Amino acid sequence: MSTTINEISGKSFDYIVIGGGTAGLTVAARLSEDPSVTVAVLEAGPANLDDPAINIPAQFGRHFGNPKYDWDFSTVPQKSANNTVYKWARGKTLGGSSAINFLAWSKPPAADIDAWEQLGNPGWNAARYFEYSRKVETFHPPRDETVAEKFKQIVKPGAHGHDGPLETSFPLVTGLELPFQKALSNVGIEESKDPLNGDPFGVAMLPNTHHPDTHTRTYATTAFYLPNKDRKNFYVLTDALVTQVLVKDHGNAAEAEAAGVEFEYDGTRHFVGVNREVILSAGALKSPQILELSGIGDKKVLEPLGIRTIVDLPGVGANLQEHCYSKIILELDAKHKNDSLDNLFTDPEYAKKQLELHGEGKGLFRLGLSGFTFVPLETLIGKKAAQELIQRQKSKIQAQIDAGAISKSLQAQYEVQLERLESGRNGDCEIIEFPGSMVPSQGRSCVSVISASNLPFSRGTIHIKSTNPLEQPIIDPHTFEDTFDLDVLTVALKFNRKLSNVEPWKSTVLSELVPGPSVETDAEIHDYIKNTLETTFHTAGTASMLPRELNGVVDPKLRVYGTKNIRVVDLSVVPLHIAAHTQATAYTIGEIAADIIKGKI
Repeated sequence: MSTTINEISGKSFDYIVIGGGTAGLTVAARLSEDPSVTVAVLEAGPANLDDPAINIPAQFGRHFGNPKYDWDFSTVPQKSANNTVYKWARGKTLGGSSAINFLAWSKPPAADIDAWEQLGNPGWNAARYFEYSRKVETFHPPRDETVAEKFKQIVKPGAHGHDGPLETSFPLVTGLELPFQKALSNVGIEESKDPLNGDPFGVAMLPNTHHPDTHTRTYATTAFYLPNKDRKNFYVLTDALVTQVLVKDHGNAAEAEAAGVEFEYDGTRHFVGVNREVILSAGALKSPQILELSGIGDKKVLEPLGIRTIVDLPGVGANLQEHCYSKIILELDAKHKNDSLDNLFTDPEYAKKQLELHGEGKGLFRLGLSGFTFVPLETLIGKKAAQELIQRQKSKIQAQIDAGAISKSLQAQYEVQLERLESGRNGDCEIIEFPGSMVPSQGRSCVSVISASNLPFSRGTIHIKSTNPLEQPIIDPHTFEDTFDLDVLTVALKFNRKLSNVEPWKSTVLSELVPGPSVETDAEIHDYIKNTLETTFHTAGTASMLPRELNGVVDPKLRVYGTKNIRVVDLSVVPLHIAAHTQATAYTIGEIAADIIKGKI
């Protein structure tokens, strides 16, 4: 890293960006395009530059639990999920979660983004979203037309960017995609019409953040830090944990103003001043924590801890929404042994050989997750059964409204969610084929079929439990507090099990290992899901962009209510979740934010 502590500590900058992750590096690099302003980025994790554990793909989950890369968060025991504690990995490194994610380049349905505008955020609509998502990207189309046709790597040039800093391309995929997607077709699931331009419903092959020449991961560091690191006005300091934003309180009659940021570096507290704005980009799990430590949040949370409330914003840390998934694990027919990642994890000699091949631009380490299926509930259980399930949910919510048990904010969100469900044009259910076992496979070659839920009704919270910035916050997603979320996952898991009886997938797999034949009834399936549920690492909503009267935290310009010069720029501003993996959306929020701050939009 070119920036030293002496260049930051005690100095002042026009913009201070807290968090050198996906959105943080994006907005910081874009602001530094103006040579007349200075930009400082404070990243809590290490740089990890030129690290093969990051750069070489197909190492899914390797970083999780490793403090060199991961915050290693945990939820509190979930009361509606058998008191299970779930691990939530998040990137603690330069590049943030874009450095340790599964590389998917996925975008939501247009209606999901238009819903943000519908909830009181002018300009946050699909047209702007897709315009700015293209700005991020340089897409490389398939070079082998035969492979592209075989694996249905459909390219629609207007859906991609072609001169952005982030390289995307279709990765290597295994032979498992073909029989799996053919089976989906045989049960009536069509190909997606325009998956990266607002119409992702159906089966699609999606690109990855993957460079087609070097077969390495592309992420926020390669796209926004490395090309710009020598700018004289762009300072990025790693291993710098922000402890609080120092906020000047001008009293109730005026907006609070950030004077600077306090951070810890090498065991010592430091201060850096701000001339214009502090931009929080620490992610949906850390940004609310920093706001609360700074005296911005729900006074009912802050005052018992002895923190003076500078801005009373009950929405900070509320409205947490997360994508979750359950899985079945199937043993593969022997002829597909080399299509499974299991060999990389169970056979050191095989892994070594594959690593050598990667250096030649060959081998299994080029593998990526490309096949994704987004469908509404009715596709999996039929229109009548889906409508009955949705109607029960609608009646339940109306009863809660009548009883005064739901806030106006949730009423507004649920109204939009129910509209999307009833339309039959939503991606509530997601199916992914993962080429390997997601639990120890005991020497067998396996494949995992993932069932994911994307439009949760359960809402959680994330709040500090002490004034110690080194202590993890209390993460309580309220998993399955709304039982509709469990119903959706149950439907999806049952569908995926039945798919094992559909050719040609049936001839590809031998047997179901997990959960196995002992799990059959709905009650048994519910227990299995609760006990083994996993996050998809897509937390959103904890500093929601909503009107203040609807418990919002930021306005449509991403400025924190009650403050003059503090913004939030990350997935925590998303007011209502989307049916997509969130990497592209985090970049897009960073791009839009930069132009908002520059006064261009």
